[in-house]
Amino acid sequence: MSAASTKRSLPLLELLMLAAGLLFVSPCLLAILNAFKTLPEIVQAPLALPHRLNLDNFVYLFTGVKIAGPMLNSFLMCTAVILSLMVAAPMAAYSLMRRPMATGKFWRLLFLAGLTIPFQIIMVPLLQQFRMLHIQFTYFALLVHYVSWGLPLCIFIYSGFMSSVPKELEEAAAIDGCGPVSVFWRIIFPLLTPCTITVVIFWGLWIWNDFMQAFIIMGPRSQLVFVQLWRFMSDKYVKNWNHIFAGVVILSLPVTILYLAMQRRFIKGLTAGAIK
Repeated sequence: MSAASTKRSLPLLELLMLAAGLLFVSPCLLAILNAFKTLPEIVQAPLALPHRLNLDNFVYLFTGVKIAGPMLNSFLMCTAVILSLMVAAPMAAYSLMRRPMATGKFWRLLFLAGLTIPFQIIMVPLLQQFRMLHIQFTYFALLVHYVSWGLPLCIFIYSGFMSSVPKELEEAAAIDGCGPVSVFWRIIFPLLTPCTITVVIFWGLWIWNDFMQAFIIMGPRSQLVFVQLWRFMSDKYVKNWNHIFAGVVILSLPVTILYLAMQRRFIKGLTAGAIK
């Protein structure tokens, strides 16, 4: 292919990418536009700009729907899962990569095999197991599922990055009298900050936005935020699309702000864990 034809194809490719980007962004723009409208305005012209910035829809979410409680529940669930993964995943990766174990490679492959198993395969056995343990439809069952589901990927990211950490740092700390636990938390774990930020953003986004697994494990009475929004949308007596659009916008703000604020570190940590 000549240089001239390459230059001609680049603008066309950029235009196609721009069109694809606008296609994906258009639902977000539609939700933002209609979040500030009344229901008659949405019915009359859903693609038009709002006549004024009507904040009544957002007020109703916190006074009528009372979405603040489910938002707090989802935030606490995200915090509990992320803290559990931040403790368990790096310690497991450290043991697999550093501790002399005859079965180390086997356990690492076993954890990584969890990345290939879709949720639909384990859904029914998982629910049966929770029923046998008498923890079905509880927050504890959902917490156990989220943590176990996130461990394979987190161990993969941490172990990939940990292979680039020099062993001389651990040996120097051991000479100074640090034990294995002290070496890990004082020397190794601070070096894993890019991976930790990746875990925080990746699993924070997923758990906050999760509907399917929370709905299956906890049922329709779950007090997590997107399950409650679904209940509000599925009510046959509720057709207030202005409130639904406002709910989608307000629930998208926390994770969007988190991702935009830590985007560079997220990509850096994800790349380091996958390549190194």
